[in-house]
Amino acid sequence: MNSKKGGQVLQSVDRALSILQLLAEGSREGLSLTEISRRLELNQSTCHHLLSTLRARRFVSQDRKTRRYHLGITAVKVGQAASQQVDLVRVALPRMEELMALVEENINLVVLDAESVIYVAQVPCKRMVRMFTRIGERAPVHCTGVGKVLLAGLPQKERSDLVSRLDLSPFTAATICEPDLLLQELEQVVAQGYAVDEEEREEDVTCIAAPVRDYSQNVVAAISISAPSSRMDKARQQEVLPDLLATAEQISQDLGYRK
Repeated sequence: MNSKKGGQVLQSVDRALSILQLLAEGSREGLSLTEISRRLELNQSTCHHLLSTLRARRFVSQDRKTRRYHLGITAVKVGQAASQQVDLVRVALPRMEELMALVEENINLVVLDAESVIYVAQVPCKRMVRMFTRIGERAPVHCTGVGKVLLAGLPQKERSDLVSRLDLSPFTAATICEPDLLLQELEQVVAQGYAVDEEEREEDVTCIAAPVRDYSQNVVAAISISAPSSRMDKARQQEVLPDLLATAEQISQDLGYRK
């Protein structure tokens, strides 16, 4: 292993990423094995093994006629996902700050990642003693308001398939642990346009969440208001719901969503 900037760098991973970076910076015609190995000062055999692995994962592709290499579909998807998340946060933050000023509670922005959710942005309430979650933190989908919104936003078959794979472990006495009950809950989320988590993941924490859509009309994120349950009873939920839905709609429109 090599050490760079105080961290440990795995040589094979570093070399593979260098290949991807080189292809990203290259011409439309792509690059040959010889050109890649020469530019990166790699042994051709080593370079070929790395390219074969990247091809297997579709990070690179090879033209059958010219034998030249290009970025593959997986690399494109990763780049698009990164771009969307950066744009999402940039677009959403001003709206989140406005919502926090209105409701004076924690505001969260969350995306779906495989079988969990990731918090990508937050605007904390000044009167909160602590944050319930932090940026970059993962959380289960089945017992969070944001998770239920993101599950509900999936096509029905994809939603059912994902629920069937989930580990529906209980976090509190209120956690939904039965697949059929969770699917029923998700149908209700679809019908009403928002989701509520009343102490399903953590006692004395209630969240209300709404979907964020992009130009393709797909649900790409969820925005939520989280607060101690003592402050977020059902009456308070109905009080803040219009502001939450309006903010979700504004962010969606900023991302190009049109009904």
